[in-house]
Amino acid sequence: MNDLTTSIVNIVTRVTILLLAAFFLGWALYPVYQSEISGLILGLVGGLFNVRYLSIKVRQLAELAVSQERRRFSFGFVTRLCIAFLIVMVAAKLEQVSLGATVIGLFIPQLLTVPVSIIVSLRNKN
Repeated sequence: MNDLTTSIVNIVTRVTILLLAAFFLGWALYPVYQSEISGLILGLVGGLFNVRYLSIKVRQLAELAVSQERRRFSFGFVTRLCIAFLIVMVAAKLEQVSLGATVIGLFIPQLLTVPVSIIVSLRNKN
């Protein structure tokens, strides 16, 4: 399981970085849409951080389940929520950044995990 989750998160990271590169190029080429593109960039960075953080917490949960220790465990929901809230507050404070695009950008890396997981499971099946 550890290798599977690591490969999924690494592929999502690569795809997100490719999207970031495309958005940076779009930001340079289309000055009319700089506000929306900068919001997407800001949201993608925050969303990618949340995906990586959640994968660390899932890995810690798997290690805790294997060790059979009796202790409380948290997925870090409040931490991830605060990171998203911080990103949204930065977007709200800056006039050059679209708030709606930032919120959309926060969800893109999480949504990327679904098709990436399907593709990785199909590749491992064969």
